[in-house]
Amino acid sequence: MPGELGSLRECVIAEREVQGLRLLELDLAGGALACVGGIGKVNAARAATLLIAEARPRRLLIAGVCGGLKRHLVPGTLVHCERAIQTDLAVREGREVTPDPELRAAWERESPGTTGSFLTADRPVLSRWRRLRLARAFAGDCVADMETAAAAAVCRAAGVHWAALRAVTDGAGAAALLSFRKHYPSQGGRAADSVPGLLDRLEGPRA
Repeated sequence: MPGELGSLRECVIAEREVQGLRLLELDLAGGALACVGGIGKVNAARAATLLIAEARPRRLLIAGVCGGLKRHLVPGTLVHCERAIQTDLAVREGREVTPDPELRAAWERESPGTTGSFLTADRPVLSRWRRLRLARAFAGDCVADMETAAAAAVCRAAGVHWAALRAVTDGAGAAALLSFRKHYPSQGGRAADSVPGLLDRLEGPRA
């Protein structure tokens, strides 16, 4: 969503439209290309495919918000992805993707937070029953989102390193929508706000 771009909007030096998506050229270390792909797995895969085709990047960063599936993952918690899983995929083979460990570690140093599984589906978790079911099905901390695993699958197929960071806006379940509306304005761009510092770390000192 547009708000998930955060302060990166201030770094835009050029924009162009390709296949109905706006690609944003960013004035950052080493240069970067960004895209607000939209909600859901199809949009995420489409945006990731386009970014990789247009920029041929070494890495792709996924930033946004999520719903916490464990009680201690309260709004404002930053969560780094340790694995992304398409939870509504009918087959198990290929539904789980893991990020590049070095890229994830660098992002954790730049923007400390917790780690957990990103459970990606095309529907938000808006019932207590579904929240509890997901929380019990996967060990450790986990959050609900609607894009990460799809974009990650594209990266895996293209041989592009990836990592993901999201800020919790709600606890999923029955009150998720109200909590999302309350916390999205302050949390929507937090993950993206850390990208300039991360790229500086990755690129190293410049003459």
